[in-house]
Amino acid sequence: MAGPYGCRLAGPAAAPGAVAPGVRAVCPVAGQRHVGTGNGLADSQQPTASPLPATAVASGFDQCAGASARHRCRKKNGEQAVGRSRGGNTSKIHLVGDGAGQVLGWQLTAGQAGDAPQAAGLLSRWLAPAQQVLGDAAYDSDALRALIAQAGATAVIQPNPRRKNLPLFDPVAYKDRHYIEQTFSKFKQFRRIATRYDKLDRSFDSFICLRVITLYLN
Repeated sequence: MAGPYGCRLAGPAAAPGAVAPGVRAVCPVAGQRHVGTGNGLADSQQPTASPLPATAVASGFDQCAGASARHRCRKKNGEQAVGRSRGGNTSKIHLVGDGAGQVLGWQLTAGQAGDAPQAAGLLSRWLAPAQQVLGDAAYDSDALRALIAQAGATAVIQPNPRRKNLPLFDPVAYKDRHYIEQTFSKFKQFRRIATRYDKLDRSFDSFICLRVITLYLN
């Protein structure tokens, strides 16, 4: 075939040459869609890669998948005070305060923990005669009422509607419970307390303590 300037681009096709010695042709594909039998590459034993010797692996390399060993953080271990409740994984802050809403003490538990069992430990050092102890229906238990009566105080606890015999309840005195609700509202102004970003309970408890200090300073 001649080019635009009369030069020769290619000659006539020649017969295919012989396969070079030592080179095997690929074996044909059989009718059942797999490589057929013969003297092709499929029947020859394929060489396997030899593993690297132990001395070839540098000691500074980390053979595990994931972040490098240098930047991998240590796992935080300890109590977390996280439990499963209706809202998912939650924590609960049990708080005791005075008549002005000042925080006297608190306790951090998992979300599924009951309120009444925690109240006895929180109130034991603050109970005094001629005192009113206010609490919502979650703290309505006979054991807690007996503890308050033994100290000479009066229990102003909203009775549980499922009770057969409802105890005496002073709705007027119960209105002063809004002080503790206001304290919780001030807690929630700290986003780190409202949504809890800390894994361990000691870290979360530290920020609760920090918030209590700011409340006293204000």
